[in-house]
Amino acid sequence: MKIPATFKVVFWVVVGFTFVSFVGLGYLAIYGDTANAEAELSFFQRQFHSACNFGWQTGLGAILGLIGGKVTD
Repeated sequence: MKIPATFKVVFWVVVGFTFVSFVGLGYLAIYGDTANAEAELSFFQRQFHSACNFGWQTGLGAILGLIGGKVTD
């Protein structure tokens, strides 16, 4: 099966985006405030957590979709 260069670029960009989101969540888990409840986190930490959480979920779905689409091709 021949894989076009554009597919490889899109795939690796999505993988990179997903990886950066995971790293962001890890950074927040290690270096974030030691709050016991989500309401105690700062506004920016809550927004950062939401963005990274959305990023890895979307990225994982996109990776599976790209692989699934390429398999059926």
